[in-house]
Amino acid sequence: MKRLSRNRENVHFYMDSRNPPRASIRPGEKIEVETIRADNMYLSRENPMFRDHDHVMSVLANPVTGPIFVEGARAGDCLAVTIHDILLGDSGNEGYYTYVPGQGVFANPYYPECFPPDTRWCDVTGDRMKLDLGKKQVMVETEPFIGTIGTVMKDEVIAAFYSHKDILGNVDCHYIKKGSTIIMPVNVEGALLSLGDLHGKQGAGELLGCAVECDGRVTLSVEVMKRKDMPWFEWPQVNTPEFIGSLGFVNNSIEASIKSAVYDLIRRVERGWGISFMDAYMLAGQCVKIEICQMLGNACAALAILDRQVLEGIEGDFI
Repeated sequence: MKRLSRNRENVHFYMDSRNPPRASIRPGEKIEVETIRADNMYLSRENPMFRDHDHVMSVLANPVTGPIFVEGARAGDCLAVTIHDILLGDSGNEGYYTYVPGQGVFANPYYPECFPPDTRWCDVTGDRMKLDLGKKQVMVETEPFIGTIGTVMKDEVIAAFYSHKDILGNVDCHYIKKGSTIIMPVNVEGALLSLGDLHGKQGAGELLGCAVECDGRVTLSVEVMKRKDMPWFEWPQVNTPEFIGSLGFVNNSIEASIKSAVYDLIRRVERGWGISFMDAYMLAGQCVKIEICQMLGNACAALAILDRQVLEGIEGDFI
């Protein structure tokens, strides 16, 4: 199995087609990718705070490892990335979660008091982690997932801190985890895949403006899909053995993000299961599940899900 280390020459901050590939893999081949924390290792016990959002951005937040050149991938294709394993904190570094003044859903005007910066540290290497509640603490299940994963556009450069329909990017979807397959567009030869921003835990919407941020190792493989062979593809997908899911992410609107995800899911069922749009709409109206990934101003994202058990129960001829 190939490996791509977190050495600084393999880490970057922009989804940019000019970034030289740091590894090359064939479809079906596994690669292990090391990532670093979203703070670019700026924070420490001795230096634990960000002053504000501008301070976060000034230290080059959200580094990703890559890019990975996928043999056989061409512009117009789709890349299917299967996550086989995620190991958090392999470097020995702690995870953290932090409040940055002005970030999070309860910044002004929802809560007028300006809280000072606050960072909590935790061990992310086990199946459970301890969250610090000041004079108290609570043990919770560790839930590793990838916050940022994506390809590149041909000409436009996208900071890894952001997302874009044509590359995926930073959507903080907690279902981008072990056992999931993520489908995203290919815009240049080789796709140029990068990933990072691992999380150990995150509630719906990333309401604090920060998850449990940590480093780690991701084992993945890829397949190249031709769009002409797919019943429908418009927005990036997250699929598992249990469900099919469509991601929608529209800046500054969680409502528009949800609508985009649900519409995409309906069209997938219409095309893939050979029923009318209205019939698929009726089904979604009763069975769709919505997962809020981000709900932070220009970082809004949602995942619309339909269980495969429901879809497999559709009677009649399949296409």
